[in-house]
Amino acid sequence: MRPRQPGFRRLQNTVATIFILGALSALIFQSKIEEWWQHRSLKHDRRPIIGHVESITGDVKFRKPESLTSISVTTGMNLHSEDSILTDENQKAVILFNSGLKVQLEPHSTIVITDSGSEMVFLKGHVKVLDEVAGITLPPDALSKDTVDEKLEVKTPEAMPQVATPEVTQSPPRPNKKTDDRITLPDSYISGVIRNQRTFLNKCYAQHLRNDPDTQGRIDTSMTIELDGSVSTARVVGSTIADPQLQQCIVSTLQRTRFRSFAGDPLVVYYPITFD
Repeated sequence: MRPRQPGFRRLQNTVATIFILGALSALIFQSKIEEWWQHRSLKHDRRPIIGHVESITGDVKFRKPESLTSISVTTGMNLHSEDSILTDENQKAVILFNSGLKVQLEPHSTIVITDSGSEMVFLKGHVKVLDEVAGITLPPDALSKDTVDEKLEVKTPEAMPQVATPEVTQSPPRPNKKTDDRITLPDSYISGVIRNQRTFLNKCYAQHLRNDPDTQGRIDTSMTIELDGSVSTARVVGSTIADPQLQQCIVSTLQRTRFRSFAGDPLVVYYPITFD
């Protein structure tokens, strides 16, 4: 049997090297590739445009509805109903709505864009109003101290029936560990844990169907995940199903959800739940 020629071995080594480098590049640039693909898909989004991002400071993050994957915000990006905007330390975003309302999202803030009269749902943080609009309905506790003057009409929006969040005895806060990776629970993990609660959420829905068998819709929720993996607060931030008992059942289910412990800061998660 004739031995393989040195040239053939070199070819094998070259092919193997190219394959390994390609695999490593895919792993290293995976997040960039995913972000590029999501930005590309936004250009073909058929949902009505509510406003756009006028300017940003720092690496402001963005999430599409029913997604826990964050991508970087770009100047001029269009915003649609149920999109989320998130800022961290030293990050800001100026958002101009079609109504003419112009706000600056302050650091450590999270909002969800809506097509209601309030323009946005606040999950945490504050905004500074740059240009006011008559009849604006921003909640007072969401406005920064240096917002516009007394001419701005501020009132709490008329919301759906409120759900009382179960009282939780919280342990003393842990020291905030500053790390390079402040959010250490992957989006895919959080989404998977919530999906695992679907059986219990469906039981809530089944109880509601006994009184209204034709009900379909969506309930938007928000929860705060503490460093030990417990859910300290859970609430309904929007709903097309006006049933307080159903909303209370969902809040209680989310309140019992447990995640693994992690380092960094507590996480505020927005998650829409669809029933059909």
